[in-house]
Amino acid sequence: MNNRYFNKIRFLIVKKLFKLISLIWFFYVTQAVAHPHAFITMKSKPLVKDQQLTGFTLELLLDEMSSSSILYDLKNSNNDKVARQKLVDEVIENIINEHYFSYAYDKQGKKIKFKRQPQNYGMKENGMQVLYYFDFLLAKPQPLKDNRVELLTYDKTYYVSMMYDQTNGETVDFSALPQNCQGTVIEPNYDEKIQEYAASLDRSQRNVDSSLGIIFAQKVNIDCK
Repeated sequence: MNNRYFNKIRFLIVKKLFKLISLIWFFYVTQAVAHPHAFITMKSKPLVKDQQLTGFTLELLLDEMSSSSILYDLKNSNNDKVARQKLVDEVIENIINEHYFSYAYDKQGKKIKFKRQPQNYGMKENGMQVLYYFDFLLAKPQPLKDNRVELLTYDKTYYVSMMYDQTNGETVDFSALPQNCQGTVIEPNYDEKIQEYAASLDRSQRNVDSSLGIIFAQKVNIDCK
């Protein structure tokens, strides 16, 4: 694969996918008039070792329209494994730079830091959709006794909806938690006015509202006695 061709594929995938303000403009040919403009369905799993929370596994399934351009470019890469892995690495690097789109807090409401380097990451083709997966680890494991951990995953601008589809089976696998812990997914609580405000923002909106995403974010709660 020559450098020009590789750079073309790298630009299309990395720039389109996870630089959230500009990526979706490349995927849509019809005029959208409301946030969000693309949809990512998530699944996650707490990672536990020695009665401590060490991190989370996260899966991000892109919607079919967002996936179609990526699948097309991957097909044209002629199954070059080296080039494909480089593309995945660059996408993951962009996810890291966005703090994994995730924010975790302990019982006192203090932000929990993550390690920069993810583990077990990659990409899969899931029919007509693209799935990215990775483990992100806590900088310091959290004890799962007399503690509470809250995890939120979202795009700050709500340009892309990132959600657990609880109507379609288990979305967060809490099976690794010890018996003294209970995991729940809490739906956001927002009023009609904020929904109307989000609907009023079109894809060309330049004044980015970075406070919007958290309002629509679901919460993964882990409560331990």
